[in-house]
Amino acid sequence: MLSPQTSKAAVRRGKWTIDTRTTVLVATFWLLAALLLAFLYRRPPDMKRAVARGNIQGTRIVADHALQTKWGGQLTWRAEYRVVYSVAGREYVVWADSGVRAADEAGVRLALPQSSQSCRVQYNPKKPEASVADCR
Repeated sequence: MLSPQTSKAAVRRGKWTIDTRTTVLVATFWLLAALLLAFLYRRPPDMKRAVARGNIQGTRIVADHALQTKWGGQLTWRAEYRVVYSVAGREYVVWADSGVRAADEAGVRLALPQSSQSCRVQYNPKKPEASVADCR
């Protein structure tokens, strides 16, 4: 039988072990997570965008979303703006989502603002025709 002092010492003294397999798996997980984040947050140098001011020159109403149900199909509509912008003296055109949606075309027409507004256009300086307009 062990003395009370010996058993206390044995209880206090824990054995620290390093499980190599678990350590490698955890390290690999964190490395892959870091690489994934670095990949997702990187931005290629050719994707830098410049900003131009565009003017709305027209609108069109297009089908936005179709849903088939047991009782028939449902179709929603949206309005898009035709935005004209200029880069280095040359004009370009891009279609931009207006944010207006309705169950029918007449509802979209009624919801469109009547005043002409300008839009912010982001474009690729190396390829100005590759652009995105924000008119909201």
